Amino acid sequence: MSYFINPVGEDRCVFLLYEGEMPSAELSAARSEANGVLGQHHWNRMLINVTQMQSVPTPAQLFDHTKAISSEVPRGARVALLVRPEQVRSARLVEQVARHGRVFLAYFLNPDKAALWVKQSPRRQIMGRNGKEKS
Repeated sequence: MSYFINPVGEDRCVFLLYEGEMPSAELSAARSEANGVLGQHHWNRMLINVTQMQSVPTPAQLFDHTKAISSEVPRGARVALLVRPEQVRSARLVEQVARHGRVFLAYFLNPDKAALWVKQSPRRQIMGRNGKEKS
């Protein structure tokens, strides 16, 4: 039942890791704190790692959480969501809801691909499913 926020100045990115059981209130607190760090530094990149979470949020909780992300992150933000294979179905929903809310979010199974994607410059934002670039 914890989270870790790691701002990395070199990448102008906030890395947010969730671990264990995460009640909705704690998810919200972590999200707000990470968004505060983004705002404080005037950054617009975040990598959210949920691979260590034990609980699986309900679709309603995911929808509410993603709507909150969409309303709190800076406009034009790039958000990479790192998930386990069994979390892909939920991650697709999160990606769709976030993009509808004008947040450029993509989910990944590979941490290296997630980190590379979130660090890309905005002009390279033409992407296909799961963060793969379209030719």
